[in-house]
Amino acid sequence: MLAHDNFHLHLASPWETARVADGRVVADVNGRDFAFDFVIAGTGYSVDPAQRPELARIAPLVARWRDRYTPPADERDDALGASPYLGDGLQYGEKTPGTAPWLGAIHVYNPAGYATVGAPLGDVPSMRRDIPAAVRRISEDLFVADLDLHEARARVDVEPDFGPELYAGAVWRG
Repeated sequence: MLAHDNFHLHLASPWETARVADGRVVADVNGRDFAFDFVIAGTGYSVDPAQRPELARIAPLVARWRDRYTPPADERDDALGASPYLGDGLQYGEKTPGTAPWLGAIHVYNPAGYATVGAPLGDVPSMRRDIPAAVRRISEDLFVADLDLHEARARVDVEPDFGPELYAGAVWRG
């Protein structure tokens, strides 16, 4: 993009309106019109599960930061408050304990985990830091879910592969 003389990056320039005129996008920014041949818009991140169609039905059950922490009035941030309050393996937690324990099987590795991790989440630099926590928690949860099976397998009588007579002639008798 920088190779093009007519490329400009407009920071802190919220569009108030936009329309198409003569095959170009015309945006009103702070009372000025700007015409563009092409537009790449960075619209930000929404971390509220209620705004995602695939999560909307479970969103009322998910614990949010606003459910677990009340910041001082001058530090309140509604967007961060809507962020899911994640567990140590980046898993959802229940807003009301005991109502949806299955939420713990849903792990978040995307920007919605920013408030919990305190750093960007879901990109390449976060892989080394955050994926091991999710893998550890998923592994632990799977193991605990099958704990009775593991215990039964550990306690079962195992038939010997061979009897004592195999080495009977090699036992030293002094």
